[in-house]
Amino acid sequence: MSEQTEQLLLGRLGKPLPAVRSRIVRIFTSSTFTDTSVERNALMQDVYPKLRDYCKSKYGLEFQVVDMRWGVRDEATDDHMTSQLCMNEIAACQRLSIGPNFVTFLCQKYGYRPFPPKIPDDEFKSFISILTEENQSVELLQEWFKKDENADPAIWILQPISSILKHYNDNEHEDEMAEDRQKWWNVLEHLQKQLRYVSDISQKNGMITEQQRAKYTISVTHDEVLHGILDYDTKRENHCLCFVRKFEDLPQRIEEKEAQNYIDINWENNTVDEAAQEILNDLRDTKVPGCLDKANIIVSNLNSWSAKGIDVDIPEHKQYLNQFLERFNDVIVELIDRAVEDDKNNLSNHPVYEEILQHLTFCDSKCQSFHGREDLLSCIKDYLGECVENSMKGFPLIVHGESGSGKTSVIAKAAYLAGSEWCVTNNTASIVRFLGTTPASTGIRQLLKSLCKHILCIYGDTTQEIPDGYFQLVQLFPKLLQYATQSKPLVIFLDSLDQLSSVEGAHRMAWLPRRLPAHVAMVVSTLPEEHSILKTLKTILPEETRYQEVNKLSIDDSTFIMQSWLKSINRVNTDGQQQIVSNAIQQCSLPLFLKLLFNQASSWQSYLSTDNINVQPSVKDMISIIFDRLEEYHGKVLVSHALSYMTISQNGIGEAELEDLLSLDDEVLQDVYAYWLPPTRRIPQLLWTRIRAEINDYLVERESEGSRVIYWYHRQFIEVAAERYLHDSEFVTQLHMLCAEYFIGKWSGGKKKTFEYTDEQMKKFNKTEKQDEADRMVSTQPLEFETGKFNIRKLEQLPYHLIHARNPDLLKEYTLCNFQFISAKLRGMSLGEVLQDFTMALAKYEDDDEIALTSDTLRLGASNIREHPDNLKVELIGRLKDSKETFLHQLVSDAEQAESVELPLIPYNQCYPPPGGPLRTQLLGHTDEVTSLAVTSDNMYIVSGSKDKTAIVWEIEGSSLLHRLEGHHESPIANVGIAPNNLMTVTYCYTSKKNSDTSDEINVWNIESGEHFLTLEGHTGNSKCDMTFTSDSKYAVSAMYTDQLDNNIQKSGHYFMVWSLEDGQKLYSRVEAHADYINDIAVGRSSEGCYLVVTCGDKQDPCIKIWDLLTGQSIHEIRDKVIPRHNPCKQLSTSKNGRYIAFHFDRPGILDVSNGEFTYLGKVEVDNAGIVKFLDNHKHVLFKNDGHVETAFVFNTDDNEIVRHVLFPGGHGGSIKQLYHTNGWETIITRHDKFEKGIVWKLDQSDNPLMCITCTPLGNLSHNNIVNTMVFVNDSPATFAITGSSDKSIKIWNIRSFAQTAKSIRNLKEDFNLEESETFAERKPHFRQIVNRVVSLDEEKRVAILDNHGCNISLYDVTEGQLISSRESVGHAKGIGIAATVNGNRLLSLGGHDLTEYNSETLEPLTDKSTQVDVPCNGLLISNNNSVGLLLAGSRQIDEIVLYNIDNGETLKKYKPHSGVGNIILLTDQRMLLLCNNHLTMVDLNTAEDIYNHNYNPNDANDFMICGAMTSDEKILVTGYGNGIIKMFEVQSGNNIRETKAHESQLRNGHEHEEKIFTDITMSFDDSFFVTASSDQTAKVWDVSSLEQIHVLKGHTNTVMNAKITGDDQFILTSSTEIFFKVWNAKSGEHLVNIMGYSLISTMFILPQTNRVVVTTADERVMFFKVQNIQSQCEQKEVEESKSEEIIQSNEMNDTEQRDVSTPTQQSPTPTVNDNVVLEEQSSETPTEDVDEESSEPSVSKTVEDENVVREQSPEPPKEDFAQESSPSPVTQNGVADQVPEDEVPSAPTTEQPQEPAKVESQVEQRQAKPSTPVPLQPESVKNTPPKHTDPAKHKIQQSYRPPVQPSPGRFMVVLTQLNVTLDCTLQSLRILGVDMATITVKTLMVVETPLNTVTRLPLCNSYKFDFQDYFKVEFLLFSRISTGSSLGVPHSSAAWAEPVEIRGTVVHVLAMWNVL
Repeated sequence: MSEQTEQLLLGRLGKPLPAVRSRIVRIFTSSTFTDTSVERNALMQDVYPKLRDYCKSKYGLEFQVVDMRWGVRDEATDDHMTSQLCMNEIAACQRLSIGPNFVTFLCQKYGYRPFPPKIPDDEFKSFISILTEENQSVELLQEWFKKDENADPAIWILQPISSILKHYNDNEHEDEMAEDRQKWWNVLEHLQKQLRYVSDISQKNGMITEQQRAKYTISVTHDEVLHGILDYDTKRENHCLCFVRKFEDLPQRIEEKEAQNYIDINWENNTVDEAAQEILNDLRDTKVPGCLDKANIIVSNLNSWSAKGIDVDIPEHKQYLNQFLERFNDVIVELIDRAVEDDKNNLSNHPVYEEILQHLTFCDSKCQSFHGREDLLSCIKDYLGECVENSMKGFPLIVHGESGSGKTSVIAKAAYLAGSEWCVTNNTASIVRFLGTTPASTGIRQLLKSLCKHILCIYGDTTQEIPDGYFQLVQLFPKLLQYATQSKPLVIFLDSLDQLSSVEGAHRMAWLPRRLPAHVAMVVSTLPEEHSILKTLKTILPEETRYQEVNKLSIDDSTFIMQSWLKSINRVNTDGQQQIVSNAIQQCSLPLFLKLLFNQASSWQSYLSTDNINVQPSVKDMISIIFDRLEEYHGKVLVSHALSYMTISQNGIGEAELEDLLSLDDEVLQDVYAYWLPPTRRIPQLLWTRIRAEINDYLVERESEGSRVIYWYHRQFIEVAAERYLHDSEFVTQLHMLCAEYFIGKWSGGKKKTFEYTDEQMKKFNKTEKQDEADRMVSTQPLEFETGKFNIRKLEQLPYHLIHARNPDLLKEYTLCNFQFISAKLRGMSLGEVLQDFTMALAKYEDDDEIALTSDTLRLGASNIREHPDNLKVELIGRLKDSKETFLHQLVSDAEQAESVELPLIPYNQCYPPPGGPLRTQLLGHTDEVTSLAVTSDNMYIVSGSKDKTAIVWEIEGSSLLHRLEGHHESPIANVGIAPNNLMTVTYCYTSKKNSDTSDEINVWNIESGEHFLTLEGHTGNSKCDMTFTSDSKYAVSAMYTDQLDNNIQKSGHYFMVWSLEDGQKLYSRVEAHADYINDIAVGRSSEGCYLVVTCGDKQDPCIKIWDLLTGQSIHEIRDKVIPRHNPCKQLSTSKNGRYIAFHFDRPGILDVSNGEFTYLGKVEVDNAGIVKFLDNHKHVLFKNDGHVETAFVFNTDDNEIVRHVLFPGGHGGSIKQLYHTNGWETIITRHDKFEKGIVWKLDQSDNPLMCITCTPLGNLSHNNIVNTMVFVNDSPATFAITGSSDKSIKIWNIRSFAQTAKSIRNLKEDFNLEESETFAERKPHFRQIVNRVVSLDEEKRVAILDNHGCNISLYDVTEGQLISSRESVGHAKGIGIAATVNGNRLLSLGGHDLTEYNSETLEPLTDKSTQVDVPCNGLLISNNNSVGLLLAGSRQIDEIVLYNIDNGETLKKYKPHSGVGNIILLTDQRMLLLCNNHLTMVDLNTAEDIYNHNYNPNDANDFMICGAMTSDEKILVTGYGNGIIKMFEVQSGNNIRETKAHESQLRNGHEHEEKIFTDITMSFDDSFFVTASSDQTAKVWDVSSLEQIHVLKGHTNTVMNAKITGDDQFILTSSTEIFFKVWNAKSGEHLVNIMGYSLISTMFILPQTNRVVVTTADERVMFFKVQNIQSQCEQKEVEESKSEEIIQSNEMNDTEQRDVSTPTQQSPTPTVNDNVVLEEQSSETPTEDVDEESSEPSVSKTVEDENVVREQSPEPPKEDFAQESSPSPVTQNGVADQVPEDEVPSAPTTEQPQEPAKVESQVEQRQAKPSTPVPLQPESVKNTPPKHTDPAKHKIQQSYRPPVQPSPGRFMVVLTQLNVTLDCTLQSLRILGVDMATITVKTLMVVETPLNTVTRLPLCNSYKFDFQDYFKVEFLLFSRISTGSSLGVPHSSAAWAEPVEIRGTVVHVLAMWNVL
């Protein structure tokens, strides 16, 4: 590290700093005005836009051109500042530009030669003296020049033209203006001659130098070349260009009038100005070539000149112009590329150092003019000294003061001194950031990232990675502060916290460390009121924190500072002017005011009358003066519009954006181009550049949406600009609309914008049409750039401007109801930022239903959309499909048409709960019951706790998951609490429930960062009440109890404990508080401010006790002395000030904790107050009385009276556990014990407070399971109830919407019945796998659906997904199932004794009454011939099957199953299969007799048949058994073909779970595979032909209840006890997506012909989905692999010779196979079977025993990614079977009966007892001889190998050598010895390095990329599974050489091949 680098890192100042890296290509173009106008116009129109795009897209650079001949206003000429402006701009370009900065066009015209507007006093006096001596008049000189004695030394200043010639710029009086302008040209000519003449004499006399004389003789262009090239000492070849163009015949054509525009002519005699030409020739042909490389000078010679100069109608001119433009573009690009490349090595090019340098440069500039403030600096110095030397933890120093008080200057000076004088000797590192001055210091995330990087660089840590996320950075920052040491302390300065963007909650200050590690100091500054930052800091920081206010400057200090500033620029003021300054300082001495005053005073001349000086007494008034001057000098229209665009911008405006906007603003362009027509109707870049130069000190550059923008630095400028320019709402609306049109891209891409000429312009420019149009060449605004990056500026700014443009239709059309826009913003930004747009829009258009409904849709689907942005499409269609509103209809239509390559299923009906209702959103993230909720007091965050042992922090507004708090709990979280400062949450596991889940774990987390930082120890793990906190968040208090056995006697202790939340330590040992349970605990505060603990005991000790929190000492004991045996208090509540506690004994009361005195409230008795709480105003307190009749009382504590009495109906169900109310008590919200919904009540108002008012239910807050917890957010205008449930979800409800969408009282009362405790999860039909609730009709054109409760039958149109009709079920009993005939003409429903037939078209019953059947039935099936109905009789199982004639209603037969029926499968030919517990039975439906019945008499009690599925040809049946085994049967015979273990029972509390292990089996429609669903939370995919496992589908967190396969066999659908179903790729097993149902999934029904899916939910919704054809990631990989395989195949050797493989002991043939078969695995004992080539059925002769033996011998369970394997006989390359010697041919197989399960189990146990584990290969002393055809010299292997010990059956291995090339392909596609590895699943990869002492095992995925250097030799060891057990014929103890194989032209020798038996 260089010394300069180290000095920058340590923040050292005092020495010159390196230049700050430039991000601008800024080119000054120099030329005379007239002779190159065609070229410059062409550049402006054709080349500059391309260069701008090039710089932006390739390097992220801004491209600017400064053309002073464009747009120079008359006012600039009037002040004679043109030349000086040019020189200033050249200097700026040289300072700012990376690469080219100066381009000159030197042709044949020397140009305008002005004289200097300022002449030194001594020089001017000498000129006057000379002229006087020669009797020349000096009147004009003395009239037009005035002496300014405020300059030191004095100067003479040329006066503005209009100050003497009043009408010079008076466009309203053209004649007078023309006269004055002619006068000025006469004056100018006279003064030019005089000054040139006298300067020549003075130079000859030695009075002035040649350089001084040149000021009076050279042209402006010459002066520009001097500054830009000749006097520029940097590498000119990298920065400067010169273009020369000459007309050969121009000198001979000067008589033509237009020639004067292209060559200098003497007006007097119309001849060439030879003097000018001589100077030009010397400059152009000698001086410039003398210092500029030839390559940088481009010369063009043209033969003929035309009156137009360059005339494109002349071929020669046209060719020249095209070549010029092309050459200009190329050379500029070359210089830019070169500069960027050279800049890569610059120190400032490193992002960390660039940021450091920018802030140090800013700091240095602020210190240049700093004076005073010694007292503040002394305090800061003392603080720094204490912190860096102290080994104890410290606190930040907070500097605060009003805007303009000079905080930034103080911080800058302190940082300067800390880095130069104070801390240099002890190696202190100083970091300084002036927030908001750079993009990386604007947002808190960028700031923290910058600080972390800086700290790591200081302390040399190169290993720590810096995260991108805000919350992760908040965690990391305090950790990095601990790097500071005594030898290298750390000091951090952060100025202007208020300048941080509010994004990510920066102003909450949670990111600021409350305590600092040893040897760390931190100084921060802020405004006192802005964003309440100072108030927040005082709340969250410890009391020891220091605060230092920056007050106004004293008058003496202010005066001294003003004089010092003027002196620094060699200026003074006259006495009168100084008096004005002094008077102003007495009225305001803020540093900002002084800065504004100085900027004005520095421009006063001594001859300026004090009457003409305008100084105002306030900052705002002084800013107005600045704006006045800008308007005067640059034009009011331009200034007002430019500053307005910047002021109305959301977070600032990019300069390119501002230029584009001004170019679209015709009012601005009309003013700029009032007197001439531009070739391109765009604003000249220079105009804004000039304005910015004058206000640059008051602007800040920052980052917004990934772009650099500028904005006001001081708030007063924002306020003044708004008051001055934005008071007219119509004008503001127009500005926003133009901004919106710009970001829409309305005028980009060559679209021309119309404009109108003024009458003056039409007359002046001879225009006949008033209206015209022009391309403004503004930037395009796509949603996504071609690079794949999103246009963040458009996504952020367009909604903002459209909202404020007061055009809701455009707002909806382009953003809020635009699918492409919402989708892009979701992907490019976040859902939270999308929702912010809707929040902003609804604040302005609250009555717009379309905006509100779209907003509600996004919030309702927030969790789903966040999981994947493609789900936006699902949510919009699912919730808004039926919308008729214009924009919503278009939104849904666009969503339907949008491509989505990752969504396998798309809904096409409105199937989700619609928006606009009470449910605002649903938060999904927990995998088990939600047990508790807490909300921060600012209503920003929710914290949820769950039985899944995690807590989650949620952001309410964006409905987003911020942190998952996990890893520190081993037990379910019972409760969560939030400290009052909203920075900490406490999660704990203790409850009063006596179960194993209760524990003593208490953890404290940072809400903002999600960081775990404390564990509170010492709790017993049992408590009846929640933890509570002190109001300052310093202490946590909890009650607890113990139950212990002592000599068989139960002993209990009841305690409380206090912890410090700063270090987690206990303040003292636990305090035994009561003789019985502590029912509740609270924290109060005495009148002196001391914290007190208040506890209330249970029956044996029913008193209330008050304790000193800090000491644990008892202070008061409160009892009712009148009624000593009063009821115990159940709950306590603390008032806001902590002094009063609401409690109850037999009556409600208020306790003063200061003195222990209490007062009863009213005369109402409270037997058991379940709820006690102070209400929001803390004057009212609520008591809710538990009991059969639940009532609530509200007391006014001031007058001790009841103000409200409420009665809740019901009372015979769960009691009210939580109660909330809205303001005014219009609505009450309650949570009930063990109830699956909260209740919203309407409360009528009454003037009589004593009158008991009965609540009326308004609606339910429904879940799919018990609501365990609820919190309430009453934050106007939003009022939310938030519920957490055992269904694992959290729901946020909009309470205000209930009054608008309430149901009728009758329906609510019916729905409200608390006695109905059965949850959705429990409402399941009997015989779920047998009975249908969904049937298809008319070849899948319609479906009929019976709801979950059997109350209604509905008919749906499948094509549209729309309801056709619906009706209640007929009959007394609820419908259990429905059935339809095969042709769909008849529809029947059965329930109990009632059998009803409906018209399948209208759902009308065909008879008046239902048919009564003899026995109560619970199911109905119809045979395939449409004549026989199967009535399933029984309660919990099928006891009897009644065969019923559905035509005449007669009972045909009755059949009694042999055992419990698990499933019924109807076959053709009037047969049915009964899958019974212990039997497989086929029954003839005509006779009701068994065709066969197999009884397996299992030894295992769990070996009972549960469910099954059959192939479509009715040949194969697959069944699942209770012991987890799949059995495959031949349907015709009922014989067991094969079986395998599929699933394992799950253990619950140490015991096998009682739930059925198989829940569903479904067969693919092509009969190639089937899927099993299980209670082990998985589904598995199996090959039908081999019963091999193909995939394991993992991901559910509970029993997989359903598994279905789509009609095209492309996808598998699975559902569990969750509110979604999962979709899997059937081929790859890849999980694709979760499809939300937002309720438990009841039924998934497949329509194979139309390839659609029907899903019903527990809340009675019906969802229709279309199946899409998508390509999964795995399939994409397979495509790539197949391409790779094709390449390999093309390079394979055409001839592979079959050779014998030799070993030291024996030789055996090595079999080979062709491309279509694999080597078979054969048992040495069991011979192979012949394959019937003519039969398409799979061979079934392999015994169950063999299957199990082979399966169990494998040391690993089958992998999930097994490909389907075939097992034909091995054949040669020619397709002929290998000839195997007779002695090796195995005998024919024998047929065996299926093996007993017990025997199989014993074999499994035997195999598992001695697992075989492969070990690494070891060298062997025996040397092998290579094959004869192989050159031994080429083999580098000097040792042979020994195969693994105890090799695994069913595997072989191959070792490859000499693979010294890059191999990028899939191992499975390699062909080795003719073996098609694509058919073998590679299981393990072992890389063996040479020498063979290093072995690396790697898991195999689908493909590997191997990249090995030539010098590095590697062998591959591949283990591959073989489908059957064929022997390779090589003993496993031997090795052999084999034939080399060519892979991609590289010979790969197969060293060895072993058989593994």
